[in-house]
Formats: sequence, structure tokens, C-alpha cells
Amino acid sequence: MTNTWHERFSGEEYIYGKEPNEFIAGAAHILQQGKVLCIAEGEGRNAVYLASLGHDVATWDYAQAGLDKTERLANEKGVSVQTELRDLADVEWEAEQWDAIVHVFGHLPKDVMERTIKGIQKSLKRGGYYISELYTKEQLCYQTGGPKDETMLVEPVELLNQFNNYFTKHFYVGEVNREEGQLHTGIAHVVQCIFQKREEDN
Repeated sequence: MTNTWHERFSGEEYIYGKEPNEFIAGAAHILQQGKVLCIAEGEGRNAVYLASLGHDVATWDYAQAGLDKTERLANEKGVSVQTELRDLADVEWEAEQWDAIVHVFGHLPKDVMERTIKGIQKSLKRGGYYISELYTKEQLCYQTGGPKDETMLVEPVELLNQFNNYFTKHFYVGEVNREEGQLHTGIAHVVQCIFQKREEDN
């Protein structure tokens, strides 16, 4: 992947805004205080929000400009977020590190997505949560944000099958309204997930 995101995030404006994704804000109540990782987090709006709730938050992105803006937003809100320059195409996932992993509109090539899902499953602690909102392939008909490449959009059934050994606390496919800065505007078609890693071996 060429790093066009660094250029996109280099301006002063937060292109997805400074407020957390609505689904993440609504789901955050299920989390007990712990270690939370936000992947493909961009400019940090979700990470900063979760840090404001008292979580120990780290954020991974492969655009340094996004990480810089995350730190700036964290300072503005008076919280601390650990930022790390990571490319999900080759990151090494450590076992049972995180109480929750949050993934919002971080769309990846299919092979990288599959690798990332396996890494998430390895790296979640038992009882930990994968929480995500992603665009489905139907989003191409809406033109209100997200990749134009269908292969980078999510097939909900595939995602459900990948987490078939997890406890499904929430799974929704359908329309939502998203007004998130200049690039997510209007009705969109998404899949929302809250999967919990079971306490016993998968």
C-alpha cells in the first residue's frame, strides 16, 4: 500500500472530526478499565475518547501525520495515548496483550485483513473484545465514504464466520447515518461487531 494517508492527514483539519465514532461511543460502556488497542486509527478520535474514560490506550497507524494529530488531540483533551507507527501488513502480534481491540473504518486489502483478524484473535486476552464498525460491499451504492475498491470492503458473513468461536454480543448489518468530518457524510451501509473471546480455549 502506498502511504497516501500520511499526505491526507497532513493538513490542520481533522478530516473525520474530533468526536468518536457513534457506535464506539455507544459500545464503550461494556469495557472494564484495561488495555485497549485502536488499529488503523487515523487521527485518533476513538483512541482519545477511550482514554478519556480511563482506559490505557495505544493506537497503531502507518501514517505518521495521523499519529501526530492523535497526540495533539490527546493533549487538547488532557489524556495520554501511546502512538505507534505500525503497518498491519507486517506487524507482529503478541499473544494475549489487549482487553479490547477497536477497529473503525480501517479498510485493508483482503490478505492484510485476513492476517489482521488472525492477529487480533491471537492478541486479545481471554474475555477481551473486538469492537468494529466497517463498510460493507453495499457501501459502493451509497458513495458517502470508504474505499471505492470492492475487495477492500467487508462481507459480513465472512466476518461472522471468522469469529465463529467467539461470543457475539452485537452484530448488525444495515444503514446508519454518519457525519464524521468531510469524508464520512450521510447514510452508509455498515457491519458492526462486538465479539468477545471466550474464557476457555477457542
